[in-house]
Amino acid sequence: MSDANNKLDQLIESTRQDAREQQANVDAQISKVATPPRGKQILTAVLMAVCAVVLFTQYPRFTEPYTWPDPAANPSAAEGELMAVVGLIETYRISQGQYPAVLSQVAIPEGLAALIAQSVLLYRPTEKSYTLDWTLTNWHASYDSLTEKLSIEPRTKP
Repeated sequence: MSDANNKLDQLIESTRQDAREQQANVDAQISKVATPPRGKQILTAVLMAVCAVVLFTQYPRFTEPYTWPDPAANPSAAEGELMAVVGLIETYRISQGQYPAVLSQVAIPEGLAALIAQSVLLYRPTEKSYTLDWTLTNWHASYDSLTEKLSIEPRTKP
């Protein structure tokens, strides 16, 4: 029986030794995964530094309020407003099958209607086209639907 006990003790010790080796292998693999390679650490540090520099230098731009373009110096607002009116007229034509006889037949949103009320917008329809002449505060804009020509010029003050 003592021989059987010795063999059992040897088997238990062998199993413990195998378990310790497996645990050592697992610990080694975990430490490999947990510690990124040196190159990745350096790259991460450089990227974080670059992000910090960009944020630091651009922070004032993020905190300033947005300033709208000066309508006296930039015709893009006038162009956008004129093209909005053109879009509304074309929408009317598509839904009704003809151009409106007068501009008041077109449903114009409040903000654009207020702008039109403060300026002079001439709408001249024909059977197959129309023209728009719009005198704004700083610009004179015109549009011909036949040629699809848009013109925006600075307004000369009298």
